[in-house]
Amino acid sequence: MVQTIKITNAERNLINDLLNLTGDEIYQKYGYKRNETIVHTAKFPNGIEVDIKLVISEEESPYTEGILFHNGFELAHTEPDCTYDGEWNFEHNGIEYIVLVEAEFSKVN
Repeated sequence: MVQTIKITNAERNLINDLLNLTGDEIYQKYGYKRNETIVHTAKFPNGIEVDIKLVISEEESPYTEGILFHNGFELAHTEPDCTYDGEWNFEHNGIEYIVLVEAEFSKVN
């Protein structure tokens, strides 16, 4: 099963900037604090949901992770990573779940 999460180009640029800063730099530049997150959710027809998250750390650079849920219960998760957009893969009960995070470029007139 495949679902796509569309984020704006501005969101993608913000997330990529955050991934290249330390927690202190993020606080100074954006005001985000430790444990704050940016989350986008993909919903599959069978009730499975996937959260793709960027998690702000205090002293280290932030990290990304994906979490597979059903009815609020975690079924699987990825290892911490440093990339937000792209392909995220999960497997549960023999079913593969793929989430594509893509930037949605807006047209400028």
